Amino acid sequence: MGKKVKIFCIPGLGLDRRLFKKLNIPEAQLHFLDWIKAEEKESLKAYAKRLSDQLPTDEAISLLGVSLGGIVSIEIAQIRKIEKLFLISTVKNKSEMPGYMSWLNHLPTKNDTAARLGIDATIMLKPYYDNADSSGNKLFQEMMKSADIDFVNWGIHQVAQWKFKKELQIPFLHIHGTNDLIFPIKNIDEAVTIKGGSHFTVYNEAEKISKIISREIQRDILQK
Repeated sequence: MGKKVKIFCIPGLGLDRRLFKKLNIPEAQLHFLDWIKAEEKESLKAYAKRLSDQLPTDEAISLLGVSLGGIVSIEIAQIRKIEKLFLISTVKNKSEMPGYMSWLNHLPTKNDTAARLGIDATIMLKPYYDNADSSGNKLFQEMMKSADIDFVNWGIHQVAQWKFKKELQIPFLHIHGTNDLIFPIKNIDEAVTIKGGSHFTVYNEAEKISKIISREIQRDILQK
């Protein structure tokens, strides 16, 4: 096998690099970007610029983003060269956003109690709307309980306010679960679907997703 594709992975809101622990993509060299603290009233574009400062500028790289990580990946791709986007359980533009996102923007930006209640409710209800095993549920709980509340508050509002309306001008592969309750599949265009997959599908269905990405990389290599 030749040189591996370098992919930088960005997790979802409240999650971290442990989300990607089950991915196995022989054709890729996976690297991980950890969330940095958002500055007060910082825009998503400004945040994406600061996060992208961690990326190398002297070599070809791709991004793999989940949920908010996918949105941030798209914003990064607007300001620097990215070979390809691997988007999982996310949206590509405002038209794919579900209607309920508009009222999330009306939540108080400084209400830590609301964010904590939201996190606790998500943890409690996850076993009922997600098909993760006990280890997956435990990992999700650990990640969410260690999340920065201020960052969760900021991230919720940034997703709700996201106004991106353009079509992506760079190559992308979008993978989406058919049972994703956060970003329902009915709103999503041009995606490879995982039947029964939830918003946590990058972990639950890591083997399937790894194979899909591997095939995509192999196809890209053949076309070069």
